[in-house]
Amino acid sequence: MSPHPTGVASSGQPGLATLSPSWNNPAAMRAPSAEFAVLGALLAGPAHGYRLRRRLEAGLGPIWHIAPSQLYSLLSRLEREGLVEGVVEAQGARPPRRVFSLTPAGERAFWDWATAPVRHARDVRLELLAKLYFLRRHAPERIPALLSAQAERLERLRARLARLEGLPSDDPWLGRLAARFRLRQLEGLLAWLEEARTSYLEEVSGA
Repeated sequence: MSPHPTGVASSGQPGLATLSPSWNNPAAMRAPSAEFAVLGALLAGPAHGYRLRRRLEAGLGPIWHIAPSQLYSLLSRLEREGLVEGVVEAQGARPPRRVFSLTPAGERAFWDWATAPVRHARDVRLELLAKLYFLRRHAPERIPALLSAQAERLERLRARLARLEGLPSDDPWLGRLAARFRLRQLEGLLAWLEEARTSYLEEVSGA
C-alpha cells in the first residue's frame, strides 16, 4: 500500500464512531475514529473479522478495546461507503466467512487521516498515538513530519492561550488558574513531542 495519498480532503472522512478507551473513565477521553483504526489494520492485508480484531488488540490493545459487535458494524459501514470490500470465503464444512480488504478510496482516506496532526491537545493521548503506531509499521519516514506538524499546531494554541489573562469565568481567580493549567498542559505536550522526535531520529541514525 502506498503511503503517499492524493485527493482526499478531511471533509471526505467517514463518520466518527469511536473505540472505547480501556481505562476506567471512557467518558472523560475522546477516542479517535474507529473507522480509521480498522482501515489501518487492513493495511497489513485482507482479513476476516476475527483476525482483524486480533490485529487491533495486538497493536492498540493497551489503549483501546473494540467489541466484536462494534467491529462488524464498522466493517458493514465501511463497505457501504466503498472504503473496504468484502468477499465470501468458503471454509469447507465450516460456515463461509467474509474477508475484507482496503479499496483505493479506503487507502486514501486512511493516509489522509494518518498524516494529519490532531486538532486538539486532548486528542494527542489516543489519536496521535494511533497514527504513530500505524506510521511506524507502514511509513516510518513520515513520522518526523507528523510530529513537527503537531508541534506547530500546539504551539499556535499555546501562544494564543499565553496572551489571555484567564479563561471566561465569573470567578477571575479560577479563570486565571484554568488558563495556567491548560498552558502548562500544552507546554508539557510540546516537550513530549520534541522528545518523541529526538528519540525517533536517534533510533533511525543508530545513535
